[in-house]
Amino acid sequence: MKDKLYILAANIVYFAVMAWMLPLGFEENDDVMMAMIANGSYSGAPDYHLVYINVLYGWVLAGLYSLTKVVEWYTLSFAVLHVLSMSALSYCLITMPNRARWEKILWLIILYVLWARIIVALQFTTTAGLVCLAGCVLLLRESKKARWSGVAMVIIAALIRFWAAGLVGLLMAPIIVYTYRLEWRKYIAVVVMLTAVVGCRVANQKIYDRDPEWKYYRTYNLLRAQLNDNPNAYTLRPSQLPENINWIDYQLLLRFIPDGEQIDLAAIRQLSAVVGKVPVRDQWQNLYRLDKYAVEIVILIAMLVLMILTTGNRTKYIFLIAYAVFVAILIIHVSLDGFLKNRVFLCMLMPMLVTDFMLLPKTTGKRRQWGIGIAMVVLSGWYMYQIYAECVTASYNRYVWERLQRPLIDFVPSDAQVTTIGTTMMMEAVNPWHIWPYKCEKYTLGWMTWSPLNQPVGHSYRALLRDDMYIFTDVQGYKQERTAVPRICEQIELHYGVPTKVVPICHNGRYALIRLQIAD
Repeated sequence: MKDKLYILAANIVYFAVMAWMLPLGFEENDDVMMAMIANGSYSGAPDYHLVYINVLYGWVLAGLYSLTKVVEWYTLSFAVLHVLSMSALSYCLITMPNRARWEKILWLIILYVLWARIIVALQFTTTAGLVCLAGCVLLLRESKKARWSGVAMVIIAALIRFWAAGLVGLLMAPIIVYTYRLEWRKYIAVVVMLTAVVGCRVANQKIYDRDPEWKYYRTYNLLRAQLNDNPNAYTLRPSQLPENINWIDYQLLLRFIPDGEQIDLAAIRQLSAVVGKVPVRDQWQNLYRLDKYAVEIVILIAMLVLMILTTGNRTKYIFLIAYAVFVAILIIHVSLDGFLKNRVFLCMLMPMLVTDFMLLPKTTGKRRQWGIGIAMVVLSGWYMYQIYAECVTASYNRYVWERLQRPLIDFVPSDAQVTTIGTTMMMEAVNPWHIWPYKCEKYTLGWMTWSPLNQPVGHSYRALLRDDMYIFTDVQGYKQERTAVPRICEQIELHYGVPTKVVPICHNGRYALIRLQIAD
């Protein structure tokens, strides 16, 4: 028991030190928006409709924010889950039998390096992946208490990000089956876990479906996200679009600023069908984007080859090859219809490393030791460099946000709405421990298009003509022709017959607050 407490205390200190030393922030603005919804700064009252996170988890957060907003419960809940997950992972690795000390040290180093990489760019996807990984590792323990703790962690992970938990679970499923074999009693916990995960998923769907507006928005946003995250959507030509969809409207959709009345749910469904018909030969070109993970892939292949060459167990030999093929197919499948983002790759890398650790051959040899050792050291060094690069980027983003962007946002009246053109605004650089004092009340368009929280604004470009609507953009974004703001003005006149003009409110030479008004 003391060992567990020591590990827990060490991980609390590790997270605190990393959060203090590194320029901690969110990777993207999705988490900031969901935290603003939960803490009530978005709509005026804490709300559990967090869009990408299950409403059951959102209900708990909204309840905590109703008690007090002094604590940023959204960020704190992630920090607690991170510490618990890494404590479970490190304890399981340390106490695993038939593993040499040098092997345990190498794997602990890489896991803690990857954890630091996740901490510096906090995100709900990687949080769900880490929690699910810890839960799956606990499922492999002989202790019933540990297995049921694992069940609870996987369920929580699925609440935070269903698809991230599903991806990690899918990668850990082979090792779970390989370990359990035909001991059917151990599968009881897995069956209960899967039933609970599906049940929570269904409950989330039912809660959204009981309100027509939330049902419409959820369906719309899911399809919109699939288009924005699908590289095939960016290859379409004007002639491939349905006749009722304007090419400029489609381009603005891909820039995360759709006109909800022109690109409504019916149009989104049409576009999804068109993108789904992109020939496979064209989709294969998306695999070229995997070159940014070349270092990680080469290291993993080298480790796998070393493990295959040194194992004397025929069953393990076949399993290793089958697992490698399985992972390759999974990576290719994800890449064909989506951008394999770094957070998703991290969710894949960690379970692959844990699986490799569990399948290391018992036989030891100097060559294998040196080969695996060098591979792990190189991988750790590579991710330490990524941490440095991420810190540089995060520090720059925080400077831009605090010095150049936030002063403009603070100029907006507290009862007004503001929208950003594309992803210009670096909201992710806001302090994750102090989101609730954030001044602005509502953001429109983007992935909040058609959100019931935005009533009665945020469904079309006509909302941009409201007296209380401000637009945040970079200076070039409204001064140069054929950029986003001029295009939006063109579409407003085209679809609604209203000529508009741009009225600058304030700027700092790089970013600006503007308003759109009806032209004289």
